[in-house]
Amino acid sequence: MALTQNELDTYEYKLRKRGFRRDDMYMHDCPDCSMKQTVLTYIIAGKGGGRDIKLCVECGKARSFRSVAGLEERAEDPGFDLATFLR
Repeated sequence: MALTQNELDTYEYKLRKRGFRRDDMYMHDCPDCSMKQTVLTYIIAGKGGGRDIKLCVECGKARSFRSVAGLEERAEDPGFDLATFLR
């Protein structure tokens, strides 16, 4: 299920309001639906670590990765739901 432009605009507005920004202007490949150049990446970083959110505009799948302060490793949050996260 592809995201509509209205849904994408709403997600981006809410992410920006929470301090997220686009990591880069490139679109990446989706590992879930195997579509090329459909994933947008948003990041936030702070003293306590950070979070990356990858959102596929084609299948609608959102994945979240967290890190703790000082570590370069990122661990995926299982069961992450972007709509619930942005409420």
